[in-house]
Amino acid sequence: MLAPVFNGHIHDWDAHLQKLVDFWAWLVLRQNDFTGEPMPKHARLPGLTWRHFEQWLKLFEETTSELDLQALKAVVDPMAQRIAVRLWEHYRSQERPDTQIWQTDIPPDLAVYKSSPVFTHDKLPAALRNTHSTKSGVWGVVRMLSGSLVFTLDEDPPRTILLEAGMQLLVQPQTPHHVEFVSEGSFQIDFCSRDPE
Repeated sequence: MLAPVFNGHIHDWDAHLQKLVDFWAWLVLRQNDFTGEPMPKHARLPGLTWRHFEQWLKLFEETTSELDLQALKAVVDPMAQRIAVRLWEHYRSQERPDTQIWQTDIPPDLAVYKSSPVFTHDKLPAALRNTHSTKSGVWGVVRMLSGSLVFTLDEDPPRTILLEAGMQLLVQPQTPHHVEFVSEGSFQIDFCSRDPE
């Protein structure tokens, strides 16, 4: 999946690998002054989907596991997750505006009729990590209490947003989606309808 993307745009692998070393040395160890511009360069790549970023994260985390340096893994894996989300958000923002995709305010004709338990990074049910949706006539309001969460609309192509502490997101009825923490944190879901029971 990733090989065609990399091989189609990288013509000097030695130089690219050195740039990656410089980037992570700067990010983790502050050892040099990195001067690259990863955001605009990745935004110009055609045909990327969130699945490309998920595959990159999978390979990244497999590599850090093979190093058997748990202290390093605990630091760089969350960094890689945040980088992937930021790059994907920036990439998608170049294609269409977010204003028509994400809704944060609760319409006045909706009322909360129940709330979920508080979900935490270490106790996130598999059902929420996999594609799911609310039933007809039910809106969900994801309220971030702490940390960071990636919310993904499971459309084609997938659409993601990074939710951080203090943010909330209105989820339309019967909209397939899933969530995944990218840092320690917690959130709660309010369920709304126009005719609360």
